[in-house]
Amino acid sequence: MGSAMVETAGIQRRGTIRAATTKAEAAAKKPRKPSSLTEQVYARLRAEILRCSLKPGQEISEAELAERFEVSKTPVREALATLRQEGLVHTFPRRGYQVTPITFGDMNELFDLRTVLEAGAVEFACEQITAQEIERLRELAEVVYRQGESPSIDNFIAANRQFHLAIAAASRNKRLYDVLARQISELERFFYLGAQLRDVSSETNAEHVEIVEALAARDRTRARGLMIRHNDVTRQGLFQALATSKGFVSITI
Repeated sequence: MGSAMVETAGIQRRGTIRAATTKAEAAAKKPRKPSSLTEQVYARLRAEILRCSLKPGQEISEAELAERFEVSKTPVREALATLRQEGLVHTFPRRGYQVTPITFGDMNELFDLRTVLEAGAVEFACEQITAQEIERLRELAEVVYRQGESPSIDNFIAANRQFHLAIAAASRNKRLYDVLARQISELERFFYLGAQLRDVSSETNAEHVEIVEALAARDRTRARGLMIRHNDVTRQGLFQALATSKGFVSITI
């Protein structure tokens, strides 16, 4: 394939991803249709599971949830069915449901995969990222939270997700972006746990800033090394916090 064709293909790929991003942003600005009861219950339950308001291993029932949300059992049952498909709850005949326990094995697998994906994504991003994208990453890298304040933690977790996905988007590889987005969603519950159990603001901010500077310098080797180290530090800090915490006894090997 000639150099002109390769360059054209690269431009088309970048244009496709940027166009998709623009469409997504435009769609987000449109007035949303009122969500159904099932969607509302699903959103609330998913948020409670991710934030560990419903703790790993906790048993729940359709009746108690229906009473708490002031709805019938039908939307609760439908919401739980979706959460079961996502692996966030288990079902037990005649017993009800259980929030899926957390295991160190699960965390290891998810962090291993995340490291592989993000190490590649940040290398690709070094070649493609724009000055505007770098400035946005700098803004996201400065977000902090106050331990024990749920809205503050929510904002921090959202900014962390946006930071990592912005780097994936800058790789201009849509498939890589999509796979990484799913992995970050699966890890979100662990991030909430980590933020609740220890203050990771300064640690995360410092590492994010280093990654941004490596991207701005187009230093692939340094960016890759920093991303791998960032994931390892996050993993080890979370493992230590969970291993010494008395509040999450359902965590197993």
